[in-house]
Amino acid sequence: MHKRKLVFCVSVARGVIDYKEKSMIIEQPNFEIITVGEWLVLWYDTYKKPFLKEYSLRNIEQMIRLHTPEWFKNMQLKKVTVFDVDRALSGVPLGRTYVYARQVWHSAFLKALKLGIIERNVLELTDKVSYKKKRSRALSIEEQKNFIQALEGRRAKWIMLFYLHTGVRRAEALEILWSDIDKERRLIRVRGTKTENSDRFIILTDEVASILEGQKAQCEKEKINDKRIFPYSKQQMSRTFSELCPNHHLHDLRHTFITRCAECGVNVSVCQQLVGHTTSDMTLNVYMHVMDEFKRKEALKFTIFPKF
Repeated sequence: MHKRKLVFCVSVARGVIDYKEKSMIIEQPNFEIITVGEWLVLWYDTYKKPFLKEYSLRNIEQMIRLHTPEWFKNMQLKKVTVFDVDRALSGVPLGRTYVYARQVWHSAFLKALKLGIIERNVLELTDKVSYKKKRSRALSIEEQKNFIQALEGRRAKWIMLFYLHTGVRRAEALEILWSDIDKERRLIRVRGTKTENSDRFIILTDEVASILEGQKAQCEKEKINDKRIFPYSKQQMSRTFSELCPNHHLHDLRHTFITRCAECGVNVSVCQQLVGHTTSDMTLNVYMHVMDEFKRKEALKFTIFPKF
């Protein structure tokens, strides 16, 4: 029987993950009797792991490990019914987790259908539950001023200013290396957190260069020798921001950057490329909101008795 190397712990099918990624030799799976859990492992390893970044992989892995019921993993893939899926979903918390768990299962079952392992994707027959993502809210000019003032004397001053001046995602800033700075071309390489193709370059403006110099001086003062520009964790950054700006989330700094771009008249396509949006829809939504506010303020100037 044909064998191949599988770099993933098969015990995920039983609800256990080996984070050391042990290399294993497994037999070619028998698709006639393969279980849901076993298929999820093979699907993850073959169709997701080679193409996605760590952040995206971790989300999928958590849906498999934490939110796929044990009894569901042990079912034969071919024998799963719509009721089985509905029952499995009933144990998943409603909201974002429910939607994402269903998406992961749907994608895995869809691939099984395309490969002829199953005759239909039963996830297509389950009811969708919509999840309305909480809309980011940009800091107002006044909030922005207060936030910058609150940064004085804080260790996270430079990274917070970096977020505000570049619009990079939380994890993206933490992965930028000193070697990613191209001073000659005035560019900074940003390692995208979504896929291998999501890397991009942002402009090394004078303001950003000054921020990086401040961070470098701080690292030297603290005798930190790290390839990364900002040697912090994601959790540290979120907690620090909550202390400084309790009415917002850290991701709102990204929304603030996009809003300031719109208010300054930066071309929407340029802004889209700077922040790494795959489509212009998300960028345009912010631009349209800013334009609506501008039109509203302009319209309020109208009076039938103008004063010259």
